[in-house]
Amino acid sequence: MKTKIIQLTPIILVLFAIGLRYFSRWCVDSIPACYGTWLHSITFTFTKPIFFFAMAFLPIALILAFVSRTIFQSWLRLAIWFVPLSLLIIFITPVTSNSWMPLFFVSREEVSWYLGVLFAALSLLLILCRALRSVMTEKGKWFSSRRKSGQV
Repeated sequence: MKTKIIQLTPIILVLFAIGLRYFSRWCVDSIPACYGTWLHSITFTFTKPIFFFAMAFLPIALILAFVSRTIFQSWLRLAIWFVPLSLLIIFITPVTSNSWMPLFFVSREEVSWYLGVLFAALSLLLILCRALRSVMTEKGKWFSSRRKSGQV
């Protein structure tokens, strides 16, 4: 039971990031007291890029709830270094790309989409490779046990 709760953590974090974006937009748009507060200031600089990263990762988070513990641990090793690196890259990218020097020709929103899709693709590739390897290993064990018993 504890392992399934741990495997549901990515879904919970993704839904929290999506909910934070919607709550911050709702608060700023509908409640005058939220305008000009810290919530208003983080709406475009923080919650919007995290929202796009979370939306790209949502299908993988759903898949992770149903994979085996070993596949989840393999994915976790990837996520431990990729997510902080992605967040660092996202937050050093300018909010807008309309500067006079096109050093950064993409905005923070685009970088968060690109990194979110890259992370989702790498995660899906890792999950599929690990799942295929475990199926092939089990099939090989089954076949070798039948060969030893003389059934094949």
